[in-house]
Amino acid sequence: MSGEQRKAAEAEAEVKELSTELCLGSDGIIYVNAEGVAPEKIQGRKMFHGYAMTPEEQEIAVGEMHRLAFNITVSVQDEIRQRSIRRSRKKPK
Repeated sequence: MSGEQRKAAEAEAEVKELSTELCLGSDGIIYVNAEGVAPEKIQGRKMFHGYAMTPEEQEIAVGEMHRLAFNITVSVQDEIRQRSIRRSRKKPK
């Protein structure tokens, strides 16, 4: 196995090890459950300690996530439209 093939295999193995338990931090960072990360890979990373939300808190959070996702969708769709318009103006006639 060549050096590049070995690196690709290691990168693929690392991706498969990613934790699926996520927390979206208000600081814009995505946090994962510490149990899903090897101790030698934690050094120097920010850490988040949290608790499960109550049903009432979940209801508020889901509403906020829905609003945020909608705003992102609208923003990205607008950017796609603007980029398409700019491209069509640059095409030679």
